[in-house]
Amino acid sequence: MSNFSDLSNEMNEKKEEKIQNEAENVENKVKNNSLDEIDNLTEENKQLKEKITELEAQLKEIQNAARVIKAAFENYKLDVEKQIKDSTRSTALRIMKAMIPVIDDFKRAFKHFEVDRDLEKFKFGIEKIYEKFVKILENEGLKQIDASGRFDPFNHEALEREERDDVEEYTITEVLEDGYTFNGQVIKPSKVRVAVKPRKKASDESIEQNLENQTEDNGENIRGEA
Repeated sequence: MSNFSDLSNEMNEKKEEKIQNEAENVENKVKNNSLDEIDNLTEENKQLKEKITELEAQLKEIQNAARVIKAAFENYKLDVEKQIKDSTRSTALRIMKAMIPVIDDFKRAFKHFEVDRDLEKFKFGIEKIYEKFVKILENEGLKQIDASGRFDPFNHEALEREERDDVEEYTITEVLEDGYTFNGQVIKPSKVRVAVKPRKKASDESIEQNLENQTEDNGENIRGEA
């Protein structure tokens, strides 16, 4: 019995030793894996920090570039505004210089009329000044709109309608006020009188209605006899 008991105890001790060894192996593996994971995380964290630093540097470059572009655009806007103002002022100055001789011509015409009181000469002089004035405006881009022919809603404004049966409908029959374009853009439409078809008179409509009624009555009578 004693030998059996000793053998049993020895087996139990070996079993416990084996279990303990396995436990230690597992613990060592866990520790090693944990250390490897920590090392991996540390490396990943390092890489992320380096990436963040790189992205922050790129962001600063973009922000600096944006500030430079914004400043350049603001300067460009100021330059364009100045150029527009200078161009407008230059255009106005050119027109004023061209108009001064017209003013001088008017003064001379009035002065001559006070001396000789000749209406025919005065009228002729005013007409020449008017032609000169129109020529100056045409040179600047003003053009009179052609108001002959058919009505065009983009260039004409119909102020009056005229019933006509001798011309095609919507034909312009009279120009009430001239219209103008400036460099191709309408700044004032021509005001015109437009032809429209004559309305039927009440007596004519009554006669037509009676004829229609008689036709219908005759048709009913013929059908009734049939």
